[in-house]
Amino acid sequence: MPLQAARPGSGGVGLTADELATAAGADPAVVRQLHEFGLVAPVVLGGVEYFDEGALAVAKLAASFAVFGIEPRHLRLYKHAAEREAGFVEQVVVPLLRQRNPEARGRAATTAAELARLGQALRSELMRQALVALLGHDAVQP
Repeated sequence: MPLQAARPGSGGVGLTADELATAAGADPAVVRQLHEFGLVAPVVLGGVEYFDEGALAVAKLAASFAVFGIEPRHLRLYKHAAEREAGFVEQVVVPLLRQRNPEARGRAATTAAELARLGQALRSELMRQALVALLGHDAVQP
């Protein structure tokens, strides 16, 4: 039976690398590569590495990409893009976090969530437009 992850804020179940691979429908080598490329990070408890629900979501997506011959090393571009976007959101919310009061922290969380939602919508639309330009029609729904 998997252990509860001790990672603050994860709130997820801890899975060993083999359990993660099985649960995600991925080859164990894919899980190792996801870890090597920094796309998933385990928590070490008692000398054993455990992965949380976020790692499971990434591993499932990586398994879906693998169907198209896309390897974990290719997925680093998504990690780098997410880190850049998180840095952008950080610039907006840090002034709120510096206020050190519960209301400002709440506004920071709300602002970060809204910026993430807006960023996701914008990425989706820009991807749709790029694929329409590539394929020459408007039947693309990323």
